Amino acid sequence: MLSRDRVMRLKFKNYLDNGPIDIRSAFFGGRTGPLKLFHKTGEGQKISYYDVTSLYPFINVSTRYPIGHPVVHILNNDVNWTQPSDNTYELALLKVFVIPPRSIDIPVLPMKIGDDDERLLFPLCSTCAKEHPHGDVNENYTCKHSDQQRGWVSTCTSIELNEALKEGYVVTKVFRVLEYKNYDDNLFRPYIREFMAQKIHASGFDNDIKGNQQKEENFIKECKEKFGIIIDREKMMVNKGKRTQAKLCLNNLWGRFSLRNFGLSQCVVTDDPAVYTKYSNDPSIIINFFEELTDDLLLISYTKKKEFVEEHDSSNVIISLWTTSAARIHLLHAMQQVVRTPDCTLLYTDTDSLIFSHPIDNCPLQLGPHLGEFTDEYPDFNILEYCSGGAKQYGLKMEKKDEPGCEPVYVLKVRGMTLNWDAINNQGMRYETFKEKVFNFAEGDYDPIIVSYPNFLRPSVKDGSVTTLPLKKIYKPYVGKGVVRPSDFSVLDFGFINL
Repeated sequence: MLSRDRVMRLKFKNYLDNGPIDIRSAFFGGRTGPLKLFHKTGEGQKISYYDVTSLYPFINVSTRYPIGHPVVHILNNDVNWTQPSDNTYELALLKVFVIPPRSIDIPVLPMKIGDDDERLLFPLCSTCAKEHPHGDVNENYTCKHSDQQRGWVSTCTSIELNEALKEGYVVTKVFRVLEYKNYDDNLFRPYIREFMAQKIHASGFDNDIKGNQQKEENFIKECKEKFGIIIDREKMMVNKGKRTQAKLCLNNLWGRFSLRNFGLSQCVVTDDPAVYTKYSNDPSIIINFFEELTDDLLLISYTKKKEFVEEHDSSNVIISLWTTSAARIHLLHAMQQVVRTPDCTLLYTDTDSLIFSHPIDNCPLQLGPHLGEFTDEYPDFNILEYCSGGAKQYGLKMEKKDEPGCEPVYVLKVRGMTLNWDAINNQGMRYETFKEKVFNFAEGDYDPIIVSYPNFLRPSVKDGSVTTLPLKKIYKPYVGKGVVRPSDFSVLDFGFINL
């Protein structure tokens, strides 16, 4: 009933839930979105785009995982946790009421508001986040809510909660805890070692060490010493197919433990009235629709109710959520390094990568060839400008390092849009127009770019056909994870205090 009644869902959002822990409510993805919409390099400054090498495999190989059945603690205790030592649960999933600090350079704890709002937020005020479901553009935005209004019920891992406590978050109530007494440091290590070796072999040596016998030997030695990965020099040959296969194996295993098996529609085709009656009267399912295919055949689309869904045999959501939690912490530390270095500005993050501005002679992050270390996405280019219209949409204006003053090179990424030659050259979906729309957005103008695709494939469940149809996609900037301050293009956290 609740899933179909929007008014009821809105009421329940304000309900302080102190019930049992829903493990999946602690399963969040990566931190994605802009911290600034536009930045141009100044004199003595540089924009860098760094990516973490194999972030999730690195987490798999370096993280201590909880295993076994947890001890369930039903507490509902008032507390005053202000530092990590106050949290006595080393490996646990905790349901707590947490109040973020009034001011912080990088917020720590993630939050989702509810089923109607899928934004992954890192707010300093939950009430502001609810009051701005689509973000805002406001030069004078400031939060005026009390601590109790700013806080929220968070279900989080002990490792992420401890990071938050270090940064000034306060826990005022502990509702429930799933405490894991056992752990495994080697849960994924043999698997990661095997496929990481395959990926490295199929990638070959990096260009900056290739041909240098000493550097190659050092790389092979470090792989073994740091991660136990055995590299055979004779196998170091570029093979894109093998590399892709190894990469898929490395990145996909941990997610198999949390495959969603609820909320998925299923269908059955029948000509038997008894089957129709059976599904119509089944209390464990919700009928989505009936479709009369022919005079004799009926298609029944249905969804299993969540309370009747059984987990599959390999389900262990804790493994997956622990992986993403540790990955967010790894990126958090890099973000903190950037913003806490003088004259550095963090511009954009995307799960395992950062775009940031820094002095040419003082980069806060170090590059390296190994798991968990940073690589430069554009080592042969100088990034002149950065522009973003929201999460998963950004553009870069660059020039080749060996050809200063040459014709600029542009990169434009917009999720959900294929930027082919026609879209870029004939329909205006290119960097300069993208930048113009972002500037207009900051001034309150939401005029979109419309891109037409003449040959879009649309399948039909009813008759099993695939039809080619024209499709129009509308692009406009959307910043829903904060408040845009037009004067400097900053994206302010929900809960920002304008001093």
